[in-house]
Formats: sequence, C-alpha cells, structure tokens
Amino acid sequence: MKTRLLPASFFALTLGLAETGNAWRFAHHLWALPPLAGEALQALAVLSFLLFGALYAHKWLAHRAAAVSEVRDPVQSSFLALIPESLILVALALQPYAADSARPLFWIGSAANLAYGAWRLAAHWSRQREAAQIVPPLYLPYTASVLVNALAAGIFGYTDYGWMLFGAGGISWLILDSAITHQLMTGGLADKTRNFMGIYSAPPVVALVAYQVLAGAGVNAAIACILAGYALFVFAGLALAMPWLGQQDFAPGYWAYTFGLATLGQGLMLMAGHHDSALLESLAAAVFAATLLLVLYVAWGSLRLLARGSYFPAAPVVGRPS
Repeated sequence: MKTRLLPASFFALTLGLAETGNAWRFAHHLWALPPLAGEALQALAVLSFLLFGALYAHKWLAHRAAAVSEVRDPVQSSFLALIPESLILVALALQPYAADSARPLFWIGSAANLAYGAWRLAAHWSRQREAAQIVPPLYLPYTASVLVNALAAGIFGYTDYGWMLFGAGGISWLILDSAITHQLMTGGLADKTRNFMGIYSAPPVVALVAYQVLAGAGVNAAIACILAGYALFVFAGLALAMPWLGQQDFAPGYWAYTFGLATLGQGLMLMAGHHDSALLESLAAAVFAATLLLVLYVAWGSLRLLARGSYFPAAPVVGRPS
C-alpha cells in the first residue's frame, strides 16, 4: 500500500471552510440567518486544521526529504503560507467563544505569517526564477495571507497593527499583480495548475473585507466601491473562463475557489450593511448562495476522491541502493 502525504496546499480546505463560516456569520448579522450552519463550518475548519497539522508534522518526521523538497520548490513553497494563515482563521473561529485563548493563537499565526513571508521574499530576491514559475501562488506569502492577517487584527481590535499589515499586503499585491498577470497572459497555465486561478482572485476580495473591517464606521464609500469593482471584474473573468478552467480534472486544489468567493460575499455584505442599497444586498445574497453551492460541489468531489483513495498524493519512491 502506497504511503500518502499531505502537501501544504491542502490547507486550502481549512481556509475555504473557515471563510464560508465567516460569510455565514456576516449573513446571520445582516439577514438573521440561523447561526448553527456557520458555526458547524467553523468547527469543521478547526478540525481540518488539527488533522492536517498532524499529517504535515508526520510528513516532516517520516518523509523529511519530501518535506524539504516542498520548502525548496519555487512554486510549492508558497503554499506553506497557508499554515499560519489557517491558524489565524482558527483564532477567528474561536474568538466568539474563547477570546482569551484565541488572541495568543492569532499572535502566533500573525508572527509566523510575517516571518515566513519575509523569508520567502529574501529567497525570491536571491534566487533565479523561470518565467513559468511566476504564478498566482506567489501571492500567498506576501499578499493574500498578510491581508487576512490585517483583517483578523482589525477584528481582534489591533487596528494600527492591522493598517500596517494592510500596507504590506496591499502594496505587495500591486507590485506582484503586474508580473503575475503578464505571465498569465503570455505564458498561461498548464492544465494541472489551473486551479491556481482560485488564488488569483484572493487579493482583491481580502483587501475589500480588510479595508472595511479596519476602517469601521469611517469607511470611505469610494474606496470600498473601487475594491469591490475590481474584485467583481476578476470574478466575471473567471466565470467566463470556466470552460478553460474546467479542462483540469477535479482535484483538492479546487478548494482555492471557495475561499475567494466566500470572502467576496463577506465584502459585499459589509458594504450592504454600510449602505442602504437593494442592489448591493441582492448581489451579496447571490454571491453567498453561489458560495454555498460551490462548497457543496467541492466537498462532494473531495469525498469521492477520498472514497477512491486518490485524495492524497503518494509519497515519492526512494530507490534502494544496489
């Protein structure tokens, strides 16, 4: 029987469940939806983090060469940023129930997020990179995860710190976006990596939510609309690209799409709460409904892969010396 290993990219499942749970919490406040389903999603996110954390630790203990190879890989190494980001979202999941425990978890995740981002930045400065390796996962260490860090800082009440994180993540997004978009338009993506486009949608939607959380009652409507407009524009492009995206067989990486769509719903719900607009509220409701359908689809596909024993990739075979 082949040994199965957990890639760091699989923490996208934790992010998708947690963000869908957060979207349900926003929907509860805006439309008085029953809170139970959202909290169940948060519980599943926490459980998945604990399970994946144990599996990833086992990978380092029992298959160290594979773990080191992942850290050194110019693309796959970016996914390690999902681990501290997941811890930050776990802290948010626990915050309504155990704030005293959630705060230390947030600070551990926040510090690890920044430390890993700075380490990857130094590595990317000092090593050559092929054009084909300039892909959306590069957003993860410096942009998407740092903006989630900023969002969480705002929810925990660390507003000034959150704005500093917003600056780091937001400016990194503006710098990286031109390089990544250029590569996508000139080099494209191979079939097996097209779910990377789920990551491409993350920076604008997280920026939309983080800005509104940090600004609070002082939200500038023009800035929120600018961020929402670009986020919706990106998702319109993804919707029209579905025939191209669908050429990739279903894979666990599809969870990346759930994170972006769930976060877009949160951003629109926040805007609807600040502005008495039937259009915004209808749009938020449509995106929220689409998120739930997408999560059900990806969850069903994941269960089918698990049933076939093909969810986790096999460990690399190490040849025996002759």
